Amino acid sequence: MLEVDSFTKYYGELCAVEDLSFRIEEGEFVTLLGPSGCGKSTTLHAIAGLVEPTDGRIRLRGTDVTDLPPEKRNIGMAFQSTALFPHMTVRENIAYGLKMHGYSAADVEDRVEESLELVDMPDHGDHKPGELSGGQQQRVSLARSLAYEPDILLLDEPLTGLDRVLREEMRGWLNRIQREVNVTTLYVTHDQEDALSMSDTVVVLNDGQAQQIDSPERIYESPANPFVAEFVGKSTQFTGTVTHENGQAVVYNDEKRITLPDSSIDDDQSVSLYVRPEDIEVSPEPMGAENEFRGIITDIANLGNRAELSATLEDGSTALAHTTRFPDIDVDDDIFLRFPAERVIVL
Repeated sequence: MLEVDSFTKYYGELCAVEDLSFRIEEGEFVTLLGPSGCGKSTTLHAIAGLVEPTDGRIRLRGTDVTDLPPEKRNIGMAFQSTALFPHMTVRENIAYGLKMHGYSAADVEDRVEESLELVDMPDHGDHKPGELSGGQQQRVSLARSLAYEPDILLLDEPLTGLDRVLREEMRGWLNRIQREVNVTTLYVTHDQEDALSMSDTVVVLNDGQAQQIDSPERIYESPANPFVAEFVGKSTQFTGTVTHENGQAVVYNDEKRITLPDSSIDDDQSVSLYVRPEDIEVSPEPMGAENEFRGIITDIANLGNRAELSATLEDGSTALAHTTRFPDIDVDDDIFLRFPAERVIVL
């Protein structure tokens, strides 16, 4: 449906994106995820026709659109800023895009009302943007982008700036609309929760290069490299060199012996190990299990549905674990942390 083929963009001597290739299938929700300056917005703007590639091609429904101006591409866009006309009503804002795409007056009227229904705002047509909440303004922006039935919807950080509760609500709402309309969507964000909760496929970018293109599950459970492991989700980290004892691959990190999930890893290989906080069990007493370490609690953050605690291990390193909400433990308590070998990510 959309193909980005070897896209490269230089600004002078600065390479913003280098040799990036990915595909989006019909109806798919794909997210470009990465830190500020990684090239995700540059890529989105190139697809929209707002940035000219230095090299590479962009194809939409099999047609090479690389050299076409934005108005010749049937693409919808919504930005963090919403870009609504403040002097126009909601209806007029939605109608503007339809008129620009050549819809007749009768079709404009019908499509505007359908769009208002789609975004659950049928009674807000006569309001102006300044009379709406941030979430409502984003809905209008999305309605305007979808009204003329674009081939693909491009979303550039549309939820940034919303408070946490509204952001979570908008995630679910946006996902529902996308599935209902079945519009192919490319979403740009630095927020891993957005990417993991909404996407069919995630493209992780760093320094203008793709680090991993995969499903949210594999991005989180099987990161391709240390950057992905550290950027997507929190972890307790260890490093060391692999050795084998009785056929079992292990790593010694200072005085800690860590059993690995795969015994076929070669001896003398230097590795980085990552354990997600939800895979670490916490208890006040030792059980003599593998991968069990003593620590002292340094911080407890009660997050409502769970608690997140930090502990300093005996060698001075830090471990991060999730426990049940409002646990019966305190800062400075001695605890024991353990995790099964099969939950260790080895890179």
